[in-house]
Amino acid sequence: MGYSLETAIADIIDNSIAAHSKVIEIHWEWNDGEPVAWILDDGSGMVADRLVEAMRFGGIGPDAARVDEDLGRFGLGLKTASLSQCRLLTVASKTSAGLACFSWDIDELRKDGGGWNLIEGDVALPREILARLESRKTGTLVVWRKVDFGRSDDRPGYEAFLADLERVDAHLGMVFHRFIAGDARHLTITLNGSRVEAWDPFLESDDSTIRNPEQHINGPGGRVRVRGFVLPHRDRFRNETDFEKAGGPDGWTAQQGFYVYRQKRLLSAGGWLGLGGSRAWTRDEPSRLARIRIDIPNTADHDWRIDIRKAIARPPDAIHKPLQRIAEDVRRKAREVFVHRGQYGSRHKTSDVSRIWQVNPEGARRRYSIRRDHELVRLIKARLDPVGSGLLEALIDLVERTVPVDRVWLDVTERGVPADDTETSELVSAALSMAKMMERAGVGFDEAAARIATMDPFDKVENLAKQLVRKARGAKQ
Repeated sequence: MGYSLETAIADIIDNSIAAHSKVIEIHWEWNDGEPVAWILDDGSGMVADRLVEAMRFGGIGPDAARVDEDLGRFGLGLKTASLSQCRLLTVASKTSAGLACFSWDIDELRKDGGGWNLIEGDVALPREILARLESRKTGTLVVWRKVDFGRSDDRPGYEAFLADLERVDAHLGMVFHRFIAGDARHLTITLNGSRVEAWDPFLESDDSTIRNPEQHINGPGGRVRVRGFVLPHRDRFRNETDFEKAGGPDGWTAQQGFYVYRQKRLLSAGGWLGLGGSRAWTRDEPSRLARIRIDIPNTADHDWRIDIRKAIARPPDAIHKPLQRIAEDVRRKAREVFVHRGQYGSRHKTSDVSRIWQVNPEGARRRYSIRRDHELVRLIKARLDPVGSGLLEALIDLVERTVPVDRVWLDVTERGVPADDTETSELVSAALSMAKMMERAGVGFDEAAARIATMDPFDKVENLAKQLVRKARGAKQ
């Protein structure tokens, strides 16, 4: 079925949410290389007959009407998820009517020649595990024994086992972040006694995040809600740790794109859902700050082709165009933030900033060229005779011809965008020198300071023009 350890555990938690659980405990024991896992919730529990039905493969069809909090679809998740990781599954559940317990044992099924015989009773379940459920009013306990992680051989060693649990922690914090953070009905999840922390892909609490208005699209299966976000540039994070955490479990480039939720449970994290026209968009570096949230109802499972693992979603063809329009806008804004190092929407509008480089449209003779109408280029040309002006044009032409595009792209892909470590004082000093040179070229100092304040990269300095004028006057005194 393609389950990984983390998607299997997430599938079990779906059942706990449907049972109105508030606290879910997950516990793993290494057990000398024979791991044992149990998942305990404080939900409503199941009486014996209902538990038998829950242990049935395909007990509820995908077309059955479901309440809003039901995150299931095929009636397979509890069994297929568990048996993808272990060969002995025991489920015990407690209600006011008492405690019921049943097991599937793959080894026993093989001995029976393929007969599907559900085992009643706790099957020598360790008392200390069962006692955790017995001490509660209601709840359900799922126990995995004979854990093989779905592998015949190549079982993980202890270090790999611990790494797997770290991945589980990160995955659950992502998939159920809206429940953990309280955006949905509040839920507490613990893994070996430690709380799973929510990871918000959209950094909604960060003032630097750009939030597009939510849009509604009517499509097959019901209305979906879509909202785009552009995350802050690397320069806007307090430190490298915060930046790496915001990147997500798989990193910034992998986590860009659409996030599809069903009843606020994450189904698909990142990627562009095959959109982009004849040439589908790929996860690229300039778009890594773009993330888009899609909320679908649980009536849209069939149309969105939700798989058994609830790990893949595909939008119906009827809404491809509106989704693509929204994504194009978010990707464009993300690229602006990426290119301009987080200055999008800041003091100066992007269109008001004077940039020395311009990016030309596809098919132009040169993709990147130096602006001949830039303040400094025009000022220098005005001071030169025809020979000097020709030499300047030749120099600019040489620079344009030798832009190391391939080298820059390779460096960014391999190492990311280098941090801009330029101190504000250094920018102010450079701007002051430039203003003095412009003054000697016949431009009033105040006007020169105002022009420089709109030039990249000096536009990043707050109140630069005033600072330059103040420094110049102070020097004269």
